[in-house]
Amino acid sequence: MSYIISPNNGVESPWLANFFRCLTFGAAFLFAACASQQEQISPQATSGLTQVRTQAVQLKQQLSSTTDSARTVSKSSGSELSSSLNSLSGNLDSLKSTLGAGRQSVRSAQDQITAYFANWDKQSRGMSEDLQKTSKQRQAEAAASFESLRASIDAVRGGVWPYISDMSETVKYLRTDQTPAGVDAVSPRLSSTIASEPVIQRDLDNVIAQIDAITKQ
Repeated sequence: MSYIISPNNGVESPWLANFFRCLTFGAAFLFAACASQQEQISPQATSGLTQVRTQAVQLKQQLSSTTDSARTVSKSSGSELSSSLNSLSGNLDSLKSTLGAGRQSVRSAQDQITAYFANWDKQSRGMSEDLQKTSKQRQAEAAASFESLRASIDAVRGGVWPYISDMSETVKYLRTDQTPAGVDAVSPRLSSTIASEPVIQRDLDNVIAQIDAITKQ
């Protein structure tokens, strides 16, 4: 899932940019075919996307646990605060670990999709003019379908990384100021971060629902 790939800070060459545009278009073609004729698609082409869905579900669970831990921190004091911070830190580590695993799953899914689409494209070259015209139409429809999924993935990425960053900074601050005044100091930021979780959960639900529609879960 794109939301779990860190933004590219380097300079992208024109060749590389063109490659990824082709990759996205190929993926879109496959996604639309999966959505409309799933029974004709090889499991090798959709298994990677199913794994991405599994990790999206895990992210939902870990987000919920992390937010619960943050609420506990906001109510803790004295010796309880250190234990609560350890719990929150552990949940954040689990969340980041799942994001890392998800990054690998996305890469694997892209490889599967690219290989499948390349073969499909090769097979379609010998078709009649009418079928080639139909194929182009399906590609256009597929591009719109995939753009919707990609937008949902981007929305998750846009929410989850600021969430993790804010939670991590809160933990870091409270490690050095475990006083009631310290908790009060970070309380507004902590409350704001906690309040952002339902939006991320909603965006994850959208990703899961779209993958279900594509793979006919």
